[in-house]
Amino acid sequence: MNVMAGASLGTEFPLLLPTFGSQSTSFHGFLTIGRYDYEVHLEVPHFPDVKGMTLSTDAWLASVIKRCQEQLSQEEKDCHTVQEYLRKFQQICAAATENEDSVSLPQDAMFTTLLSHIETIGWSKVSQVSTDFSMIYLETKDESERLHSLRAKIQPGYPIVEPVVEADLPVDIDITWNTSEGLSCIMSAWEEKLSTLQELWDVLDELDETALVLDPPNPTRKHTSRRILLSNHVSIQLTVSIAHPRSLPQCHLLGSSHLTAPLNARLTDNYNEWDPERSIVNNLEIVLGVDVVKAKSKESTVDDGGSDWSAECAVCYCLHLEGALPDLTCDHCSQAFHVQCLYEWLCSVPNSRQSMNFIFGECPYCTQLISCKVPT
Repeated sequence: MNVMAGASLGTEFPLLLPTFGSQSTSFHGFLTIGRYDYEVHLEVPHFPDVKGMTLSTDAWLASVIKRCQEQLSQEEKDCHTVQEYLRKFQQICAAATENEDSVSLPQDAMFTTLLSHIETIGWSKVSQVSTDFSMIYLETKDESERLHSLRAKIQPGYPIVEPVVEADLPVDIDITWNTSEGLSCIMSAWEEKLSTLQELWDVLDELDETALVLDPPNPTRKHTSRRILLSNHVSIQLTVSIAHPRSLPQCHLLGSSHLTAPLNARLTDNYNEWDPERSIVNNLEIVLGVDVVKAKSKESTVDDGGSDWSAECAVCYCLHLEGALPDLTCDHCSQAFHVQCLYEWLCSVPNSRQSMNFIFGECPYCTQLISCKVPT
């Protein structure tokens, strides 16, 4: 009798395996609640009668049972068989957890779901996984075979709780989160965003390969600005439009005023000569009437036309100092300096003087009058 009843229970609950003893019948295995399976252990002394039955499970499902204790106790009184009670148990617990975003899944269920979602997108898209699966690093290639990476921080309660995503992009990824799809939502939204940025990166890659880029020193895919060298002690900060990368970028000329003023005038007069079919470098040379220092000149102090150029600070002979570029130039000799370097130099010269938050003294290169703001 018990064996036949146990077989009947196993038909409806195939993950529960019976063990028949002389004093009691027990079942051990998994019970489905909603979309997840949870480990349970049943002791049924009067099988198949529900009388005297005890149910043990993990902490999460135990907390659900505690919240539904009144309903479950009533069903235990009303139901005649274990099979009937387990049906009611599933319904009540599933209803209690439905639409509860704050409920965290138990670790085993979370990992099972996470692994399933990784399988869906493919392990070839996963470059690294932390030992506790709290960080998933994804990678993919765009249409031009550029490799991109993304980091997904898996939150407790995944997939109910959406992961925190970080990617090397100049814009945010628009993700419509779906708990049943999980990481696939992130992957599809990410690849869709990458496809919209191809022209931007084509333009910036060409600029990096052609011009001498002063800043950022190591551009990444999120950077849309470049500072390039035009001529001796004159540089230009370009910010390329994400929506229209081949149009005239935002331009800010940096250097001594007597050198930048005529270039600003040419930019104002000739901006309509900008041609989206040409590269940024070619357009700048036509609009401004100056040569752009080329990338291959990085190790040289003479450009292709034989003109001498220098981008380094005339005090420390370095380009970058704690992330800063030599933005201050002498109006007489056009030498460039880091503000910190020039300030320290002027402080060491006896005839320098300070007034309010400015210090005045002799240029370390031409000895003419120069001043700088006191660094904060």
